[in-house]
Amino acid sequence: MLETRIYYGDTDAGGVVYYANYLNYFERSWFEYLAGRGLSLADYEKEGIYFIVKRVEVDFHSSARYGEVIQVHTEISEVTKASFTFFHRVILKDTGRVIAEGRNQMVCITDEGKPRRLPPEFLPRLR
Repeated sequence: MLETRIYYGDTDAGGVVYYANYLNYFERSWFEYLAGRGLSLADYEKEGIYFIVKRVEVDFHSSARYGEVIQVHTEISEVTKASFTFFHRVILKDTGRVIAEGRNQMVCITDEGKPRRLPPEFLPRLR
């Protein structure tokens, strides 16, 4: 779980989180999710294996504002031999109100940009 305060630079002129910033929150959260399971993307990159975002979806339920604290809860919702999908739920820490929910599908590619299966040792560590 990632917890962060909403900073002025995260918001639009009305003090509401600018919609594209949720993707930044998702990315920080999934990075921490993987790191918490001992999965280092930098180590895989040294071997010529890269993980990239193939698809992103976001549903906005309510607004978060400057100064509030949000929590981004991340879990794996789907795994195949060639991809995995994160599910994110952003909530307001004080009330538990759901702000947004989203998914991002990750795929694996070689250093030449060609698709490849996920490394076999990667899969069991995802959950």
